[in-house]
Amino acid sequence: MEELDIVIVGGGIAGLATSLALHRKGIKSIVLERSESVRSEGAAFGIQTNGWLALQQLGVADKLRLNSLPIHQIRDVMIEKNIKQRESVGPASHGEVRGVIRNDMVRALAHALPVGTIRLGSQIVSVKLDEATSFPIVHLRNGQDIKAKVLIGCDGSNSIVSKFLGLNPTKALGSRAVRGFTNYPNGHVFQQEFIRIKMDNVVSGRLPITHNLVFWFVVMLKCLQ
Repeated sequence: MEELDIVIVGGGIAGLATSLALHRKGIKSIVLERSESVRSEGAAFGIQTNGWLALQQLGVADKLRLNSLPIHQIRDVMIEKNIKQRESVGPASHGEVRGVIRNDMVRALAHALPVGTIRLGSQIVSVKLDEATSFPIVHLRNGQDIKAKVLIGCDGSNSIVSKFLGLNPTKALGSRAVRGFTNYPNGHVFQQEFIRIKMDNVVSGRLPITHNLVFWFVVMLKCLQ
């Protein structure tokens, strides 16, 4: 049985950022990721000032800025009965706001970690306590067992670590969303703004990532009622 100090389950944004933060403090950890490559589900998201300060501390902010336009303003539009009722426009922030592709974030975090930190293809199936030490033992699908002094669960909504801790099960949200990108090879003409439009129980939005790539989303609210 392998014995490690810190094991992080899940190689998404949370797991990689946690491992990188520990590494920059001189603390070694191992990240167990069940897939064969580092990747993130979803398209993109907006990061505001505090987020960029955190990314700066992690040492990946400058790399992410290379493919991320600064956002100058946020525009909210309210439409009822096909008539625009209200529109507000304001500065995006007193600091820095940008849209970032999720996979860009994951790759930047992964590349900043020491070689060997991430173990791909490592899917855990259960966690139990060692009776002698009370340390958690992680059992992998390939039959390997790993004893950890510290176990950190960053393994998503169906978390094995959460079940081991006895946390409440996840609940379905009362909304559904579609997200994606549109690529403009010759460049788009949109302003560097984040626009959100609410019409009845539908919210749509647009966020330029680069001069060619635009992130968009459509969310249906309370669709389970």
